[in-house]
Amino acid sequence: MREQSYRDPVHDFITLRDPLFLDLIDTPEFQRLRRIRQLGASYSTYHGAEHSRFGHSLGVLWVMIRILERFSNIGIDIPQEWEVVAKAAALLHDVGHGPYSHALEGTLTPGLGHEEWSRRVILGPGPLHDRLRAHREELPTQVADVIAGIHSTTPGFISQLVSSQMDVDRMDYLLRDSLYTGVTYGRFDLTRLINTLQVYDDRIVCVAKGIGAVEEYLLARYFMYWQVYLHKTTRSHELTLVRLWRRARDLWESGALTAAQVPESLVPFLAGTPTLPEYLQVDDHDIAYAVKRWQQATDPILADLAYRLLHRKLLKPVYKVPVTQVPHARLPDLEALLERKGWDPQYYLVVDDVSRVAYDLYAPHAIGESKTPILAFDELGHPREITQLSPTMRALAAGTRVAVNLFVPLEARDEARALLTRR
Repeated sequence: MREQSYRDPVHDFITLRDPLFLDLIDTPEFQRLRRIRQLGASYSTYHGAEHSRFGHSLGVLWVMIRILERFSNIGIDIPQEWEVVAKAAALLHDVGHGPYSHALEGTLTPGLGHEEWSRRVILGPGPLHDRLRAHREELPTQVADVIAGIHSTTPGFISQLVSSQMDVDRMDYLLRDSLYTGVTYGRFDLTRLINTLQVYDDRIVCVAKGIGAVEEYLLARYFMYWQVYLHKTTRSHELTLVRLWRRARDLWESGALTAAQVPESLVPFLAGTPTLPEYLQVDDHDIAYAVKRWQQATDPILADLAYRLLHRKLLKPVYKVPVTQVPHARLPDLEALLERKGWDPQYYLVVDDVSRVAYDLYAPHAIGESKTPILAFDELGHPREITQLSPTMRALAAGTRVAVNLFVPLEARDEARALLTRR
C-alpha cells in the first residue's frame, strides 16, 4: 500500500494512505496552492507568514480525519461514502483561492469569491475533477455542495464541520497562522476541543464539560482577528495592492494600458472574467512580477503604487487606533487636501471598514444559514447556543464589531490627522 507522510509544523506527521487523497494532492490544481500564501500580505508585517494554502489544506484534512475518528470511537456510525465526502471537502475547500488569498479576493474577479472558484475547480473539467469522478461519479457534486453549504445529499453536520462557526478550517488556520506569525494569540487545545464534539439531531454539539475548550478556541479567534488579521500594516499592504489593481484596470479600460505592458497571464483578468484554465494559471508570483514590472510604467500613479508595494512604502493609518466611525462630513476637505498635494484621492485615500473583511468574529445574532451557531449541551442535555451557557462568550459577542480607519500617504498623514481630529 502506498503511504505518504507530510512533516507538518502544526500537526507533526500527517500520514495518508488512501489513494484518492494522495492522487488529489498530486493534481496540478492542488499543487498550485503551494504558490499561494495563506495570509496574503501579512508577510509584510510578520516576516514568518510565508506559509501556503497547500499546508493549510493538508492540515484541515488531518483535523477532519481526527474528528471522524473521534465520532467512530464514541459509536457514531458514519457511512464510508459520507466520510469520503467530508475528507475531500476539507482537503479541497480552498482549492479555488486566487493570488494573495483574501487580499485580492473579489478584486481580480469581481463577484466571484474563492468558494465559487473552488466549486468550479471541483466540478471541472480538469485532472482534479477527473480523479474525484473516477472514484464515484457523483462525488464532485457532493463535495462541491458541501463546500457551498448545501447538504441535500449528505448530512448537515458534515457541512458544519467544513464551514461553520467552529469548523476544521478555523481549527487549523488559527494554530497555523499563530505559529508562522510568531504570536501566541491563536493557540488553543485542539485535542481537547475535538474530544468534546458529538453529533445530535444532525448538528455538531459540544458536551457540557467542554465549554471551556470552546471558550479557549473563540478567544483565540478573537485575538487573532484583531492582532494579526487586521493589523494596520497588513491592511495597508492589502489596500494598496487593491488600489494598484484598480489603477491597472482603469488604465486598461481607457486604453492607456495595453497587453504588451501586462504580464500575459494577467491579461484575461483585466479583459473580463478569466476561464477556469486561465484562472488556475495565476498565483502569487504573477502578481509579484506585475508589481515589479509596473514600477517602470509611464503612468505615474501605477508606477508609484507599485514602488510603494515593492519597497514597503505603504499608505499610513490616520488614526493610531481604529475608531467606530469617521467624520464623513470632513472627508471632502481631506480629499481636497490630498489633491493640493498631488495625490489623487481615488487611489490615495482609503476608508477601511474592517467589519466587511474575510475573517469574522463570533456573533450568534449575525449568523446566516451557512454559518450555524455553536451549540453545547446544558446540564439537562439540551443543545443551546454557546453564549447562553458562557458569560465570557456572551460578553465577547456583545462587544464592538466595527472598526474604521483611514489610510493616506505618509507625507499627508499629520495634516490629515489634524484635519479630522480638530473640534
